[in-house]
Amino acid sequence: MDKDTAVAMAQAAIKANNKRIVDAVLEIKAEREQSGAAEKPLAERPLVAVTCSTGWESYAIVEELTKTKKFRVRALYRTPGTQAAERLETLLERVESADPGLLTLHSGVDMTSAEKLTEAFKDCDGLVLYCTANEAKAGKITNHGDDPVGGRIAFMRQVEASLVALKANPSVQQVITLVFPPDKVTGIVDDYPLIPWWIDQRHRFSDLLRGQGIDVTCIHRPAYYYAMHRVDYTNTKQQRGDSSMAQTMISEDNLSGINHPDIVINWVDVRDVGKWCGTCFEYPEVFLNQTFSIASAAMTGNEAVAIAERTNKHGTTFKYKQFPMEMMKKYAKTTPEVIYPIRYAEWYGYDGNAYDFASNDDLADLERIHPRWTFEAKLESWGITDIKPAQK
Repeated sequence: MDKDTAVAMAQAAIKANNKRIVDAVLEIKAEREQSGAAEKPLAERPLVAVTCSTGWESYAIVEELTKTKKFRVRALYRTPGTQAAERLETLLERVESADPGLLTLHSGVDMTSAEKLTEAFKDCDGLVLYCTANEAKAGKITNHGDDPVGGRIAFMRQVEASLVALKANPSVQQVITLVFPPDKVTGIVDDYPLIPWWIDQRHRFSDLLRGQGIDVTCIHRPAYYYAMHRVDYTNTKQQRGDSSMAQTMISEDNLSGINHPDIVINWVDVRDVGKWCGTCFEYPEVFLNQTFSIASAAMTGNEAVAIAERTNKHGTTFKYKQFPMEMMKKYAKTTPEVIYPIRYAEWYGYDGNAYDFASNDDLADLERIHPRWTFEAKLESWGITDIKPAQK
């Protein structure tokens, strides 16, 4: 089978599955609205825990879950006193002022400790379980994509500890896992490379838990977040690393990326992940033990540039600038944070692995429940639309 056929078949299957899920949610939602059920008192709302809540994605999930006011939320994290922990504390103050008791913080949670996780999951009805091949202490990452031995060990220690804690807490009726989109060509199309170990391991994670009797909802979301070099749901001064690549910002005549400008990449905004987590917990009868795919956009680097120019208020021009792969590989020897972006670039583009999961047309069904956070809105929130051209 050729690559385009394999990808088209996979995308059609994803679209059909998403339509089935969306139809089911909307049918139940309509029935609930007709019945006019009253809002539950705070103490009766499901208690949902989110691991790694100081992280970029998990923090967004915590905030989006609190916005629904349908759940009590327990934010789990390891290290107090960091910038990311302060962000959680600021959120807690805001939520407490309007809805006391809706959000609680639980620090000291080591993802490799079954004892700590057992305590953290106590009395919870649902859990967002984020495990990664990276191992970090107060933001210092110690394992990366070039370390399959250490990375696998770090990942499986988290999985094993989580499984012990879940079996000790049968109150947890639904676990959400966040995983990269499934591969569409390896083993189907001739002469395509094997799935990278750290992607393959994440794929096996949800089924491993299901095989142990855990009810898992697996959300496949892109590996790319909007403009990888700007941090969403944090203060804008925070960077993703110390390298010059991590600190590159969008500016006049510069919109950088690690992929070829004509390759379609799926992007996701972390707030969209958070919204869908809320929907999964709200409609467990639809999502229990289901796997589905989400994204916020699908676009090339050149299309991102066109959007930036179209939305800018002052006629400022932008140009796509691809990070040189050979330079990135040299950086990787001394700057570990560059390794994952290199692997993404190779997987998406240089190895031609057709990793993108869907086109914008295929995402239309999802918008029947949650309008996507668009790249246009993201550029406006970053202030890119207000960048004025320099005086020539």
